[in-house]
Amino acid sequence: MTLTGPEPRFRSLYRQSVPGTRINEDGLGLLGHCAWIIDGATGLSSEQLTDGDSDAAWLAQRIHEALERLAGEGGPWDDLLRQVEAEIRLTFETATAHRSGHHIHHTPSACLGLVRARGSGPGSLRVEGLFLGDVVALVPVEQDVVRWTDERAKPFERKTLAALEAGGHAPGRMSEAVRRQIQDNRTRLNRPDGYWVVNPSRPWAGHELRFEAQVRTGQAIVLATDGFMRLVDVFKAYTDRSLHAALAEGRGDDLIEELRALERDDLLSGAYPRVKTHDDATVLVIAAETRG
Repeated sequence: MTLTGPEPRFRSLYRQSVPGTRINEDGLGLLGHCAWIIDGATGLSSEQLTDGDSDAAWLAQRIHEALERLAGEGGPWDDLLRQVEAEIRLTFETATAHRSGHHIHHTPSACLGLVRARGSGPGSLRVEGLFLGDVVALVPVEQDVVRWTDERAKPFERKTLAALEAGGHAPGRMSEAVRRQIQDNRTRLNRPDGYWVVNPSRPWAGHELRFEAQVRTGQAIVLATDGFMRLVDVFKAYTDRSLHAALAEGRGDDLIEELRALERDDLLSGAYPRVKTHDDATVLVIAAETRG
């Protein structure tokens, strides 16, 4: 059934993005009926390819700028993604034209979560989402909270954690075993037998995972990067449902402080294995509504 009614849109209830170290490689945005979250990952080269604070920060900002220009046009998502892919590829080629050839290991990439509000019915909206990588949306559906994410990279992340646990962890340093495993993982980037992310050197549009739900007007929807979701996935301090409830209650700043305290209490990543002691943590809480 096609839903009709006033024009749908999102409004921001809370937003925060804090760096894990000196440079924040995350991003977030909100424009009318669209909202997004971005988690950049720098390549493994010691040579920086772009003029950004880091290559991943550069890519996250370019994705954000492309979505700000294109997401509000209201056309089909397939067209939007192809436009963003083409723009990112061209911008990266221009930015790195002075560099010699670089391997896929050296190219930055980014996880992307994008949601939009569609036609509305009485007291509700249809919300659609697309995801590349492990950024997360927590969506209230009936009496539950549903997680939208792309877990195709999970088998590769487990290999990285196994390499980390085998070799130990020094704060601020990546062991050679972990580096080799990440490099091996990235040979499977944007391949059918691997995982999919936004990357300026390899096609990705059309390989996202898509979701859909009916959401009541005014209910909080959470978008977050995996650095923020450590509260659930690494430290087990919350469930998806209790984290969503805390954010809906306006406790975002408290959650950020709690996350950083948990990371500081385990600086060697011994109790809670993770590659980065502190990760960029970004969260956007939105509510769907209609306007005439």
